[in-house]
Amino acid sequence: MNLPIQRLSYNKIGEIANNFLNKYHPDFSLPIPIEEISEQKLKIKIVQEMDLKREYDVEGFLTADLSTIFIDFNMYMKYENRTRFTIAHEVGHLFLHSEIFKELNINSVEKLNHFSVKLNDEEYRWLEYQAYSFASHVLVPSGLLIKALEKRLNKVPSMEAPEVLAPIIQDLPDIFQVSDAVILRRLQKEAIVKANS
Repeated sequence: MNLPIQRLSYNKIGEIANNFLNKYHPDFSLPIPIEEISEQKLKIKIVQEMDLKREYDVEGFLTADLSTIFIDFNMYMKYENRTRFTIAHEVGHLFLHSEIFKELNINSVEKLNHFSVKLNDEEYRWLEYQAYSFASHVLVPSGLLIKALEKRLNKVPSMEAPEVLAPIIQDLPDIFQVSDAVILRRLQKEAIVKANS
């Protein structure tokens, strides 16, 4: 399958995410209320589906009509941060890939799995990378991340060793309500922390 996927850079996706926040959550208060934005401002239904992860190895998906995000019920009930990220990821697909999703006509997890088999690896990686990047930027906005670090370090950090920052950033996952991995990836992508070689 040959999909018209734009190859957007991480920084370009950050601009799109920042525009999204300026429009839908302009006060940038934390944590970013992605579920509320999705349901109340974007009018997307969030529906919990039993055993989505166990039976189909999918945590969530956006339907082709762009009106519903299905979320694994167990994840929704037990893992708030993971659920928030999955919702933001699916909203990323909405803002970055809506034309592709409409064309693919995915309205059930069975159709999603059928479609994913047709994708080549590069197409799948680009779709997922871009939605992941959007979710990361939306839930951990650059300006707020840098401000939080400046407050702790009294300087703008740059290319710090992870072990140097680790003790003073332990509360960031709680503040942003994301996983440690999301915080670390954002720090690396912002060139605040040296990436592992």
